[in-house]
Amino acid sequence: MTHVLAADPTLADFGKDPLWITIIKAVMLFVFLMLGVLFGVWFERKLISRMQNRYGPNRAGKFGLLQSVADGLKMGLKEDLFPRTVDKALYLLAPVIMVVPAFLAFSIVPFGPVVSMFGVKTPLQLVDLPVAVLFMLAMGAVSVYGVV
Repeated sequence: MTHVLAADPTLADFGKDPLWITIIKAVMLFVFLMLGVLFGVWFERKLISRMQNRYGPNRAGKFGLLQSVADGLKMGLKEDLFPRTVDKALYLLAPVIMVVPAFLAFSIVPFGPVVSMFGVKTPLQLVDLPVAVLFMLAMGAVSVYGVV
């Protein structure tokens, strides 16, 4: 019995994907990160509630799994208050400046070998950069400007 091992991607495997495969991989990465945040918040709230000897999130959805979704919707639909002396464009752009680099930093993370998606062989990584470490450092530095 022989096992076929999946090939590790090389630099030659990148840049050949059709645009629709790249979009699918970007959406899958976004969904993976958002689900990671949702489950992380849910797990943290469950853990802290056990430390405080109370129930924790258990009303919204099965096991309270929809509590993070409800919190996110609540924050998105709350009334927006603008301080009078603030530049409105920068005030609205600041959260984007913080979130986009965080997502972009994950675009260089290899999640697996070369796989076949809809008949197209593609690595489970959005991009492969020769300067990936510098890109990670740059994304970490840029996101600080959102706080400023």
